[in-house]
Amino acid sequence: MKYTLFIVSLAWCALLTGCVSQRAEPTPKLQHALLLAPNQSAVNKVISTITNMQNITLADDVFTKNSVVTLGNLNKNNIIKSHQLNPPDQFELMIKNKQCFIRHVDSKATRELKDVECVINE
Repeated sequence: MKYTLFIVSLAWCALLTGCVSQRAEPTPKLQHALLLAPNQSAVNKVISTITNMQNITLADDVFTKNSVVTLGNLNKNNIIKSHQLNPPDQFELMIKNKQCFIRHVDSKATRELKDVECVINE
């Protein structure tokens, strides 16, 4: 009886030790970022892909000073109606493992932003 209890206790300790030792590193999370150098064309391409819209007008320095950009959907004839039917789209520049991403705030649709360098926005 003593030996059975000892063996069961030993197996239990081995099982717990194995589970603890296989704990993985936490997955890095997306963090807000800024572009090191402006790249309006790359940003425009990704945002156009996410929104399925063409002819998006962005500032030359988009995502270099702020990690969030808002695209206004203005109907010049009726600004109030335009904002009620089509609220402005917001996008965030994010970084994970030195890779840049653009994420649509409302839908969380995220696309990689290639051929650019970005840093964490602190």
